[in-house]
Amino acid sequence: MSAGDANRARRARLVERAAAERDELSDRLAPWRGPLAAVDQGLSILHALKRSAPLIGAGLGAAMAAVAFVRPANISDWVRRGQALWRALASGTRSAARPPETKVEPSAGGIPT
Repeated sequence: MSAGDANRARRARLVERAAAERDELSDRLAPWRGPLAAVDQGLSILHALKRSAPLIGAGLGAAMAAVAFVRPANISDWVRRGQALWRALASGTRSAARPPETKVEPSAGGIPT
């Protein structure tokens, strides 16, 4: 057997061993995929809020000025309008904080790329 053949055989064994270890590691980490995805999504939302904090602050300031200008008759009007504003802001940050789609290739053994 030549040195090239020995190297190819050794490489083939190492590739098989790496694939087996990857599959074993993937099986061990399977229970953590859900919790880690939740943490990742939470961090994405936090980063989106940090990036949009000046806009949110300016928007809340403008909203408060508009509400003060309109002068609602009682506090329930303030609360109702505040809830509507909160819902609008919350729906906007959810769409902004959505993580990008990941593609899983079959040759990667189910590991996102």
